[in-house]
Amino acid sequence: MRTHTILRSSILSALLVCLLPGLPAAFAGETSPGAPASFDSLVKTLKGKWATLVYQGEGADTNSQASPDHGEQIWRTGAGGRILMEEEHVASSHGDQYVLALHWWDSSTNTLKGMLCNNSGTGACNVDSFYRSNLSWDGKRLTIDLVFPQGSRMMLWHEEFADFTRDAFTQTGAIGAVGGPLKRVVTIRAKRVGDAVN
Repeated sequence: MRTHTILRSSILSALLVCLLPGLPAAFAGETSPGAPASFDSLVKTLKGKWATLVYQGEGADTNSQASPDHGEQIWRTGAGGRILMEEEHVASSHGDQYVLALHWWDSSTNTLKGMLCNNSGTGACNVDSFYRSNLSWDGKRLTIDLVFPQGSRMMLWHEEFADFTRDAFTQTGAIGAVGGPLKRVVTIRAKRVGDAVN
């Protein structure tokens, strides 16, 4: 089974994430000029360096006997604090995978938006696919739903970031036909190992 990074690319043929508002005030940090507290709370929740254990394959589960791949995620802000960037590296048996994600506040729609690229697939940075993305945060769970065509069917990639503490979170990814059952293909356990540079 291909890794979660490759799945993100092949599922969409282009990797983009559209973030919607709704982050709770409990996570609010200092407000970036022109951006709402919800953006700052997203930054405060994810900003930092994380070591990851990545369980991949159909039915991926941290209780399985398979050994996890090791990786890292770095979440940091760009100049002015208005862009949240994710850099990810996973060293797996399928080869090294890399992800770069950019998230920003869109004042014209009053939503957070973003773009996700990786080093696999021919459409790794197609800027058109984020219109099929939806992300929500209820204070406990960050959910990303990505709808994409696969042959004659419309498919759904469902990704969740949950079990947040200051120093840990769990990330899962599942795939299936729209309206049908989803199969989990990746589970990631992240542990904070430091602060991001910005």
